[in-house]
Amino acid sequence: MTNDVRARIVMPILIPVLILLSMAAFIGSIVALLLFNTKSGATMLAAVAAAGILFTASLAAGHDRLDTPRRAVVAFAAALPLLAGAAVGFGLIGGVDDADRMINVEPLLVMPDGAPVIVAENSQEFCLGDDGSCEPIDRWEVTLPPESEALAFVFDNRQVGIQHNVQILDLAGSVEAPEPGSEAYTTSTLITGPAQDPWVDPEGLAWTELPENWYFQCVVHPVMNGVGTIVSE
Repeated sequence: MTNDVRARIVMPILIPVLILLSMAAFIGSIVALLLFNTKSGATMLAAVAAAGILFTASLAAGHDRLDTPRRAVVAFAAALPLLAGAAVGFGLIGGVDDADRMINVEPLLVMPDGAPVIVAENSQEFCLGDDGSCEPIDRWEVTLPPESEALAFVFDNRQVGIQHNVQILDLAGSVEAPEPGSEAYTTSTLITGPAQDPWVDPEGLAWTELPENWYFQCVVHPVMNGVGTIVSE
């Protein structure tokens, strides 16, 4: 193949292909660096990669023409942090547990507008707070705006040093003599007071998917319980 044919036919095809492959490798390295590492590891490697890119830019800007050794230093400074991060992300070096990878981090919690609030002030009963007061309840009537059906609530544990949570189950027995059933629809995180826990059901369950009456309790203190229902505005 003559140089003229290579210049007119091969190179116009080969160069764009090499550029696309380089872009895919670069993007894949970034994805592996950020998503498949731990949060702290991804932050550290991203900072090192950014420093390498800045060093590369400053080195290249200071020389009109780079000789071969300087080209090697530039390529090394730009590529090594990304390659190292990608290697860690893909498990080629280091040891990152799958559960700790950034790709498994829970998304930012978004509470629906009008999510109900339920409060624990003691270890005997739940209450509904309003302006600092708390009215004890054994009947939790949840009123939601039409556009907010997600099973979400704010649990306010006001008891200092004591763990509470809210579990919603199916209702066994009657409304007058409620008992917890075997199916748990959602169970919020145990928190030690004083603290608040904005809870959105991780399975995407909606309030409207619950039966007409359901049972709620604290797992740690089952005496804290009652019957819940959805009421219209």
